[in-house]
Amino acid sequence: MNQNDLNTAVQNRLTGLLNRYKGKFKHYDVNNEMLHGSFYQDKLGKDIRVNMFKTAHQLDPSATLFVNDYHIEDGCDPKSCPEKYIEHILDLQEKGAPVGGIGIQGHIDSPVGPIVCSALDRLGILGLPIWFTELDVSSINEHIRGDDLEVMMWEAFGHPAVEGIMLWGFWELFMSRDNSHLVNAEGDVNEAGKRLLAGKKDWLSHANGHIDQNGAFAFRGYHGNYAVEVITSSSQKVLKTFVVEKGDSAQVITVDLQGL
Repeated sequence: MNQNDLNTAVQNRLTGLLNRYKGKFKHYDVNNEMLHGSFYQDKLGKDIRVNMFKTAHQLDPSATLFVNDYHIEDGCDPKSCPEKYIEHILDLQEKGAPVGGIGIQGHIDSPVGPIVCSALDRLGILGLPIWFTELDVSSINEHIRGDDLEVMMWEAFGHPAVEGIMLWGFWELFMSRDNSHLVNAEGDVNEAGKRLLAGKKDWLSHANGHIDQNGAFAFRGYHGNYAVEVITSSSQKVLKTFVVEKGDSAQVITVDLQGL
C-alpha cells in the first residue's frame, strides 16, 4: 500500500475493531513487538505509534492498552532487555500514549528463575501491570518441560507486579513451537500438563477451624475469590463469598449469625 492507503487501513482497523468490541475486552495489544520491528513507523512516520494508542483509548477508554514483546525476561536478546523496554514505554508515555500495561510473551526454552525475577523487578518500577501473554516452554523431555514451566509459573505468580498469565496453547496439534504442548494429540495430559494442574492447586487457599473467644477465625491466604461456610452449634450453615485483594493489611470479613 502507499502511505495514504496504509494510513486509512490502520484507522479502519482501529475504528472497526474497537467500535465492534467496545467494553467487551479488558486489554488490547496495540502495536506488537515494537522493539523488534518498525514497519508502521517507517511507512507512516514517527508519530504513528503514539497516535495508535491515543485513538484506541478514545474509541474504548475502558480498556487497558498494552505493549507486547519477546525475549524480555530471559536476558538473551540485547534488543529487548528490560532497560530497552522501559525506555520504549517511557518514550511512548511522554509523547502522550496511554500505555497501561506491559506484555511479556514468555516463549521459554530453559528459564533461570533469578534472571526472570530480576527482569520483573526492573519492569515493576514503572508501576504498570505485567502480564505473561504467550507463555510456553519447550523441551523434548516433558519432565524437564514441566520443571521449566513450574519455574515460570511460580516466578510470575510470586511477583507483585504480575497480574496474569496466558498460555500460548496447550494441545499438541495446535502449538506454534515443537515440544511445548501440555496435552498430547490423543488428549492425554502429559507430565508438563500435570505439573501445571498441580501448581494451580497449590495456589488455592484452604483453612478450617473454630472461632476464638472473640468470635473470630484468622487465616493467611492468597488473594482471590473465597467462599466461607460457617456451621453453628445447632448445625445450621451460613455461606458467604468475598474477595481478598492485593495488599499487606489485614482484611476483616463479617458474617452475620443473628437469628440463627
